[in-house]
Order: sequence, then structure tokens, then C-alpha cells
Amino acid sequence: MVVVGAGPAGCAAGITAARAGARVLVLDRARFPRPKTCGDAISNRAAELVAVLCGVDSVDEALAGVPMTRVDRGVAILPDAGAIERGFGARPGYIVPRLGLDDRLRLALEHAGASLRQGTKVTGLVRERERVVGVTIEGGEVVRGDVVIAADGPGSIAQSALGEPYRRGRHLAVALTAYVEGLRPGPWSDAAEHYFEPGLRAGYGWIFPPVDGLANVGVYQRADRFHAHGRTLKQLFEEFRTAHRDRFADARLCGRTRTWALPLAVPPAPRTVAGLLVAGDAGACVDPLAGEGIWQALHTGVLAGGVAGRGQAHDRAAIAALGRRRLRDIGVPSLLRLGIQDAMDGLIASGLHRRALVRALLRRGYASEALEASKRLG
Repeated sequence: MVVVGAGPAGCAAGITAARAGARVLVLDRARFPRPKTCGDAISNRAAELVAVLCGVDSVDEALAGVPMTRVDRGVAILPDAGAIERGFGARPGYIVPRLGLDDRLRLALEHAGASLRQGTKVTGLVRERERVVGVTIEGGEVVRGDVVIAADGPGSIAQSALGEPYRRGRHLAVALTAYVEGLRPGPWSDAAEHYFEPGLRAGYGWIFPPVDGLANVGVYQRADRFHAHGRTLKQLFEEFRTAHRDRFADARLCGRTRTWALPLAVPPAPRTVAGLLVAGDAGACVDPLAGEGIWQALHTGVLAGGVAGRGQAHDRAAIAALGRRRLRDIGVPSLLRLGIQDAMDGLIASGLHRRALVRALLRRGYASEALEASKRLG
């Protein structure tokens, strides 16, 4: 089998299939270790999957030597209405720069027996009689496989080759991230801070605990809301920094700001054909409310790799079961969370979030993990 992309989704798929006995070749245009534009947050559920994929008992063991910071609380900060906190207890999250996280998953991929070709750009799919039988590489080389798993992120070669339209509006979000040093500490030093503000409708600004002195900060917004106001992501980011000048007064930008698109897990799922599976952002799996994508990438990679590793990639019943599992685990919860996002948007726009009863309801929902995409599945 051939996996396109060696990020979290591709590594999860490759590791799972290789452990099942499949011959796996993973292709990636980058050379590792490489940075990746991201918020760097991995939830407790994602951390547990990282440990499983690395074949160890804990994320601390899986990422030993990789710079990271433990996150024990999540905080939602409402405009003029204080903060709502939730502790993670014995299952913390982490801030892990993708330079280290992805390279450690890459090592686990190779340890599982998969082959990895770095610096290899995939340019298209090879199809015979409506079935995908391989990929083409820049320069004209053809690599054949009994199944192809596309895990190459937004604008995947799979979707462009099948003529799928690019996801837009409520099916897409956009984000800008930056690393800063010298950020003044706030009252939640061990927390992932999310700021819900009128200028970021259907979105938020974030400040995450620093790793080696660098804090990951940024803004996130659903694309339909983003295009409605006409401001750029850089303008939104500057407005966010100005609104919280007490935290950013001494902060210095390290490197440049980076933007990226997040294909949201709002049905319908992207179309596929026989011999082709998708995982991670290539399969539009990002949570619309939180913007979380690492757990979804790992989870869908494991699911796709399991089907391929069992030799079921051409079994209609197995593919249908895979689609139902993705819908149950990611699609339906994301629709519900899209509704929560719209409700939050309305509450903040109207000012109703300041009412004590509304704050109490929000606090109860946040504490119960209703706002957490990657809570433990039943």
C-alpha cells in the first residue's frame, strides 16, 4: 500500500497497517524533522494515541527528549464576563511543537517496518477502470499499490484528482499562528486559553503555555464569518494583541506569522473511489468549534490503516463500516459542535453571555466536556 503524507494521519495509517503485516510505503515531499504550521496543542485523547502508536505506555515516554509543556486546564475567556475553567485531572493535554511531534511519529513509522521516501512530491493518482492503483511522482515515476491512503492535508491530491470542489464557508476555517517570547504571564499559567470575542465571531484567539520560552498564540475563525467582514488574518491578530496589550506589552515575535486552512468535519465527507482511502485533513476531519485536528488525524489514520492492513480496502462492506465509524466518531459530533459554535456566536454578539444564568449553563457544559471533541469515545 502507498500512503501520501507522513504527518500524524499518514504515520498513524502506516504504523497501523505495517503492524498488521502490510507492506507500506509512505511518501512525503518534506524532509524530517520539519516544522509544520499548527497551534501545537494535542488533547489528552491525542496524547494517548501518540503513546499507542509509539508502542509505549505514556506520552511522556513517547516524546522523551522532545520539548513540550503539560496543560492541566482549559480556560474559555468571555468578553466582560470573566473566565470559565475546566481541569483535565489525570489526563492532561500538551503543547508539542510539530517539529518534534511529527518526527517522533516518523521514527515510530519506520520502527513499525514501513518504508518512507522523503523529499518526494506526489503529483497525481493512477486510475484504471475507476480504481486507484497507485500514484505518480514529480518527474514521471509511477508507484503502484493495492490501496492508496491520502493523508496529505488540505487541498489533497486525492480531492483535486477526483474533481472535488475546495471546501468553503461553514466547511472551512482559517487560522494564523505565531511564536512570541516575553509574553507576560497571566492567571492561568498551566492552561490553554481561548478568548471568545465579538471581533472573532465563530472563532477565538488563543494563548498557549510556552515551550522553551516561546508561546504559541493566534486567531481562528470559520471561513464564512471570516469572509463576511473582509479583514485579513493579520489584522485580526493585531486586534487580538491590542485587546490584550497587558499580556503582549513585552512580547517579541519570533519568526513570521503563518496562516493555514482547516477543512472542517462537517458532512458530507469528501468523495473517494475504489482503492482510495483518506485520513486527517485530506478527509476533512477538523473539529469546527475548537479547531482541533491532531486527534482526528491520528484516529482516522488508525481507522484507514486498519482497513488497509486487514486487506479490506476493496471490500464494500468494510468501506461502508469505515464511513459509518467516521460519521459516528467525528461527523455527528462535529455537526452538534457546529450548533454550539453558532449558539456561542449569538450569545456573545447579543451580550447574553454576561447573564449569570447563561454563564452557569456555559460553565456546566464546559466542565462536562461538551466542548471537547476528543473526549473518550463510548
